[in-house]
Amino acid sequence: MTPRQIKRSSKAGLTLIEMTLGVTLMVIVSGTLVMVMESLESMTSVNETQANLQTMADDALFDMVADLRRSSNLEFGGVAFPYVFDGGEADAAFADHSHAAAGGEAADGDADAGPDREVVFLLPADVDSDGRPDVDGNGNLEWDMREVSFTVRTGEDGVNRLERRIDGANPITIGRYVERLVVDTSESSGFVIPLDSVRIRLFFRRLDRDGKLLRYSNEAVVALRN
Repeated sequence: MTPRQIKRSSKAGLTLIEMTLGVTLMVIVSGTLVMVMESLESMTSVNETQANLQTMADDALFDMVADLRRSSNLEFGGVAFPYVFDGGEADAAFADHSHAAAGGEAADGDADAGPDREVVFLLPADVDSDGRPDVDGNGNLEWDMREVSFTVRTGEDGVNRLERRIDGANPITIGRYVERLVVDTSESSGFVIPLDSVRIRLFFRRLDRDGKLLRYSNEAVVALRN
């Protein structure tokens, strides 16, 4: 073999090694990119689900506040409003609002563990639907005797729904994935909130598409109409 042939053979071997190293590096880089993309996709899923959960929860709280701030401490025929009850078990005077307690995933010690505390209240009458409360001849506010409630019930799909009902019927879903609802009057809260007020606490939990548990909670204290 001539020196010229030896030199060519040496160059060919070096090129093969370089190609092997290049392919190996490409495989490593490709694997790393796949892992990064999967991580980013997972983060996107979590962020989107969390954002959707937060938006839904805040919208639900807004709807509850808008209703309850129009209500008041009232008494008709010995029945006082607003009325709160635990675990779907309402007193006989409010039997239309009793229902099976919603299911839950929270364990003892979790902030969202415990029975729901739901509420029944009245709203001002607006017979002519002009958006203004009706008043009697003496200038006193008239009240619609249909009872409005916010309750949590488990749907056929196993998802808990926050519902607004009239006389225990005609449900309108204002929130989903509700783990717990707690509505307190001043008395039921141990007088830690002002008189003529109610406190709403909502707890949500949901799994994202990868099975990661996401939680969100919000609350508001609502001054009732005096």
